[in-house]
Amino acid sequence: MALLKPTWAVMVVLSWGSAAIAGTCLPPAPPWMPTDADDVQAYADLLKRDAEAYFTDVERYFRCLDQQRREVFDQARDVSGSYARVLEFLDDVMN
Repeated sequence: MALLKPTWAVMVVLSWGSAAIAGTCLPPAPPWMPTDADDVQAYADLLKRDAEAYFTDVERYFRCLDQQRREVFDQARDVSGSYARVLEFLDDVMN
């Protein structure tokens, strides 16, 4: 039982970390694109800047997701090892 308390504390801390990680990558909002030809002509420069900024933000978002995936994968590997040790301990206690 003494091992379960520290393990429980580690699991709580890791879950806080997971919640923090999950909220870091926010997808960009797509820019407004008019369908009226007069609006397209009137706002051509603004539309171009908005679209270019959007695609830059999309690239940043995908890089963020890739980084997040690596971090969560590493975390899951660590938790898997910790959990295996807990199962070994429980197996030893039960036998």
